[in-house]
Amino acid sequence: MSGTQASSRSGTVAIWDLPLRVWHWALAAFVLVACVTPNTFDRLHRLAGYAVIGLLAFRLIWGMIGSRHSLFARISLKLRAAPRYILGISRGDTGRYLGLNPAGAAMLVAMLALLTVSTVTGVMQVSVRFFGVGWIEQAHSLSSNAIIALIAVHLLGTLWMSVLQRENLARAMLTGRKRVPERAQRSAQPGPSASRPSVAAKIGPETAPVTAEENVSVVPDFPPLRAAPAVAAKPPAPAPMPRSAGVHDKRLGVGR
Repeated sequence: MSGTQASSRSGTVAIWDLPLRVWHWALAAFVLVACVTPNTFDRLHRLAGYAVIGLLAFRLIWGMIGSRHSLFARISLKLRAAPRYILGISRGDTGRYLGLNPAGAAMLVAMLALLTVSTVTGVMQVSVRFFGVGWIEQAHSLSSNAIIALIAVHLLGTLWMSVLQRENLARAMLTGRKRVPERAQRSAQPGPSASRPSVAAKIGPETAPVTAEENVSVVPDFPPLRAAPAVAAKPPAPAPMPRSAGVHDKRLGVGR
């Protein structure tokens, strides 16, 4: 029995791939080094900054070719839902997301943007052309301080969500696995509904049936918001064609 199948029985599923996890913790380490070394260990500070630039470039690429929950494809949808989601958190309504929730997506975009400004202005500071330019130094200082503030918000938010959802989210970024919602576990149980004939019929007669593990892994990470009262009955929209699993998804045992 494979490790993925064994973990599915314990109620977890692979979410964060190994390259993304290594990127996350490497970025945290180099940002920490950069935060504690300015004006004291300038050479180490610059090396940490260059390392962060390389990690930002990797994340941009991985956001286009990585596994499902590494992609940037749904970021815009989650950003639009972020204000309402944050308001719901204040009432204890956290929702259930296997990937980033809307607040996490907003944090990711803000952090990547600030890191870009901080590192670019840092490189400009040590260049001959921009050395000593006031607005460059001010932009670097302000963006760096904002990054420290966002790190504090990120840590507190992760702790808060871990308590509200009764799940260690920091450990999930180490193991790459998260707990599956109960409704998904019920749908993954063997039975007539496990083969999902309606989806298979839309794909074609030669498509293999969806396995129980795949059934778990396709839980939407962006559940719809509360629907407004229907004015008139409308025919249901056709279900979207599932995206074929990429090479990184297959390694995680994730299909869609």
